[in-house]
Amino acid sequence: MLFSVRLVSRQPHEMSPESWQAIVSEQYHATRSHFDQGKIRAIYRETGLGVLAIYDVADAQEMDQVLAGLPMSRYFAEVSVHALWDMAPGLQSV
Repeated sequence: MLFSVRLVSRQPHEMSPESWQAIVSEQYHATRSHFDQGKIRAIYRETGLGVLAIYDVADAQEMDQVLAGLPMSRYFAEVSVHALWDMAPGLQSV
């Protein structure tokens, strides 16, 4: 099942830049693992804002678990997740 996932994170004011960079590094490693496992089909950086990724997971429950397991999950200021379906096969018959 495909999902578009938009994540915007914010560094807490009280967190040091070094601590924040450590969490960012953990997030990159987790993201790379999801990509290597085929859970992420595509991923884009939205300049100055956040990340937009296309996830391919079994169902909504797995999507929820994947997001909750991300190292930066508690620092997400905005999370937007939408189920997707491929329109291309239908367009071929038009």
